[in-house]
Amino acid sequence: MTVAVNLSELAAVGARPLGLLLSENLPPNFPPEKLSALQKGIAAACQAMGVYVLGGDTNTSSCWQMGGTAVGIIPPGEPLISRKGARAGHLLYASGPMGLGSAYAFTMLFGATGQAVHYRPTPRLDAGALVRRLGSSCIDTSDGFFHALANLMETNAVGFQLQTPLNAYVHPDAQRISQAGQLPLWIFLAGPHGEFELLFTLPPENETEFLKAATDIQWKPLKIGVCTADEQCTLTQPDGASRMVSPAAIANAFPEAGGDPKVFLQKLLTLEKDYQTAGH
Repeated sequence: MTVAVNLSELAAVGARPLGLLLSENLPPNFPPEKLSALQKGIAAACQAMGVYVLGGDTNTSSCWQMGGTAVGIIPPGEPLISRKGARAGHLLYASGPMGLGSAYAFTMLFGATGQAVHYRPTPRLDAGALVRRLGSSCIDTSDGFFHALANLMETNAVGFQLQTPLNAYVHPDAQRISQAGQLPLWIFLAGPHGEFELLFTLPPENETEFLKAATDIQWKPLKIGVCTADEQCTLTQPDGASRMVSPAAIANAFPEAGGDPKVFLQKLLTLEKDYQTAGH
């Protein structure tokens, strides 16, 4: 996670990574076998993402703490991309299915027996480089889809019509747990534990070139909707029904719950009732 968290920030701006600086603060009694597993995990993540640990620091601490800084470059003269740049009419895409982070958190926090989730997020570095060249704004979903969407809405003063049905871009594991727990599917896009996909906007005149370039790198981005001038958000349910939602209210539910997962879940279920009532 230390490796993935930091490299995902580079992916969101389309930078080419040079490597990582890691900080490891370990308790004095940290078991040798756990230290070995930790270092193997770091090495495996770096190998999977094609980077190296450039350096860092290791110290003792009263508790286990990990931190890092990813270093990357954007070649001179090439375009930059940030969270700002979306305009009405621009298309909204995601780099892949979302909701896996919340599905994993749900199984760990609420003990969903028989519902194991394989959670090994991989930053979308190649995708980020392409988005930087042809997109208009980009953010990763490290804090969850709705948090990222709320950020894009606030930063760009736009709204979104999410015209694609939810089940087309929610991860299959999240859909499985949603059905088993009889929970609304959108809730798995609401948690602050994300999956490090990219959420980005694209000018429509760039779409053809973008999709061809994506095919060339064997990537299938998911088209979700379109930016609107009015600062509202509509969500399309799996059955095709549309409802108005507030990404900001969803994103704020976790801090308002004081970080308590059970209170947070109840707040989301209350929002679901509100959205159902408004839909009628």
